[in-house]
Amino acid sequence: MNKPVNPGQDGIAALLQGARSFREREYREPESLMPGLSAGQQPKAMMIACADSRVDPALIFGARPGDLLVVRVVANLVPPPDTDSMDSGVMSAVELGLKILAIPHLVVCGHSSCAGVRTALDQALRGVTPDSVPARHEALRNSDPDACCLRDWTSVAEAACHEVIAGHDGLSAEELARHAEQRSILKSLENLRANRWLQDLESSGALTLHGWWFDIASGDLWIADPETGIYSSHAPS
Repeated sequence: MNKPVNPGQDGIAALLQGARSFREREYREPESLMPGLSAGQQPKAMMIACADSRVDPALIFGARPGDLLVVRVVANLVPPPDTDSMDSGVMSAVELGLKILAIPHLVVCGHSSCAGVRTALDQALRGVTPDSVPARHEALRNSDPDACCLRDWTSVAEAACHEVIAGHDGLSAEELARHAEQRSILKSLENLRANRWLQDLESSGALTLHGWWFDIASGDLWIADPETGIYSSHAPS
């Protein structure tokens, strides 16, 4: 009797082959890094990035093992300190990186076509009266009603979405989403700075915070000015 086909089996087989290749490359080559890293880590930067499968920070930024401490969570969000226990997973990693490992740079890195931010934008648009929502934005108002955990988490980005909706009338749905993605990065930085101990690290010069946005379609990286919050493109040469 034939066994039912598992559509994910090829993906699992590829991962297992990848693990074998990684072991050959990073443990058995003369210049392998991993054996030395078994004694500890001292990354030079930390990144809060999205869980999206298309935006792997190590691949995008050319990081090797030990270079980058990464937290990946839907929409690269950092909740404010008073959000019950919802921020404990993200902030436990932030404390590890900044308090224990003394990493000097923390980047919040978002990206284009972020489903998490679009979920928050969908919820924000539902709070606007139907007559005032342009038809071109209707595509952003059709998220899965059963995705309650996703909506709870991405509600952290709704304040940024409301600001964008109020201040950018006349934009297309794609433009509105891009502004929301970039604004939510700045909000996450604000939420990080709401922690007094992190403020102290930044004011002493021991820590620098960065806001980055990656365009999946073009490969361009946009960096927020630390003073104005305005993004400028740092396209690869």
